[in-house]
Amino acid sequence: MTVSSDSGIQWTSIDAPKTIPPRFRWIGWLVILAVVGALVTFALIEGDKIVRDVAGSVVRSGVVAALDLPESQKVDVDLGGGLLVFQAITGKLDSVDVTIPDVTFGEAVGTLDLTVTDVPLDPGKPVGTLTADVRFDEANMAKYAGYLSGAPLTSLVLADQVATVGADLAGVPVTVSLAPSVATGAVVFTPTAVTAGGVAATVEEIIAGPLAPLAAPMLASRPLCVAQYLPKALTVTGAVVDGKNLVITATGADVGLAALGSKGTCEPPVV
Repeated sequence: MTVSSDSGIQWTSIDAPKTIPPRFRWIGWLVILAVVGALVTFALIEGDKIVRDVAGSVVRSGVVAALDLPESQKVDVDLGGGLLVFQAITGKLDSVDVTIPDVTFGEAVGTLDLTVTDVPLDPGKPVGTLTADVRFDEANMAKYAGYLSGAPLTSLVLADQVATVGADLAGVPVTVSLAPSVATGAVVFTPTAVTAGGVAATVEEIIAGPLAPLAAPMLASRPLCVAQYLPKALTVTGAVVDGKNLVITATGADVGLAALGSKGTCEPPVV
């Protein structure tokens, strides 16, 4: 709008901008919230990556040092799903799973699975609980054949929760089913069933029958001390045949990774 004054000067007025209708104001707030949310999410994700890298490195280093493994040893660390940032604030992780393939245990090679709870980011502090599962397949269990039987074996099969060993004794094929259990740090193999010349019998029947002298070496299993290969802070608590593997379990509580270096013993001593 143009206005003329008495002096002949023309003045032009500019209309003030209209205010944003209230119904559109919430759109601006949504945009602001979306931007802030995106920034927070980005920060959490990036922070979580840093925490995972640090925590994974701490756990791996602690396990390698504690178990006296070579630096080149493959160690898979699973820190679980979800964001670790909030756990890291407390100084510990809820749970960590570690898998170490191709670990030497005496004459055999097995896979070591660790499940650790309440894992501190400070390796000098103790964890809550630690469960170690050692897995041996048939090929590696065969290396312990001398503990399973006193006779030269021709076969070894892990199935149906037992270890079944076979031998040829004076031309007679004999198989024995062995159930594993644990006692004072060792795995004990107890004969549960025998088949001689294709005829099934109980252990008691074989011992009391004419085949006793022939089958006696097959029933002469020995305890296998596994505590000597595991950290002293862990107690051997179980041994089962799971599928095609013998799984030996050891557990411990309130132990530090740094204290896992020394190995255990079996009492009374067994070989």
